[in-house]
Amino acid sequence: MAAPAPAPDAPPVLSSEEVNRLWQHGMHEERLFHDRLNYFSAVEAGLLGVFAILYHKEPALGVFVPLTAVALAFALLWLRVQVRHWRYCVHVHARIRSFVPEYARTVAAFAAPGRTDGLSIARPLAFAVPLLFAAVWVALFVWVLVRPS
Repeated sequence: MAAPAPAPDAPPVLSSEEVNRLWQHGMHEERLFHDRLNYFSAVEAGLLGVFAILYHKEPALGVFVPLTAVALAFALLWLRVQVRHWRYCVHVHARIRSFVPEYARTVAAFAAPGRTDGLSIARPLAFAVPLLFAAVWVALFVWVLVRPS
């Protein structure tokens, strides 16, 4: 007697090796997300340090306009990269939830009402941190332009 065919909308059955690879991939992507956040934060903090040191020595407009423009562009690039990667992490975690029932139950038990991803902290990190650095660079750019000579 043949086994019943799975429902058309049911996820395919994965072997334990496939589930393990999917799980490892999800953990790898999440680690990349946070490592990239740390890298960009360190670079932005370094740029702020350079700005402060140079401003203290001699506040020359020809130095600070390009520095703040590059730093702002870097923050916006960071925002684009983080948002895209966060979306991919959500996609991978949704696949993990569909193939690892215990993980799905754990996320469902922990997630706040209205949240289904279980990655509630990643979204503010993906959006807010780069935007805060961008706001700092815009404020410093304006300060350099309107500061008293």
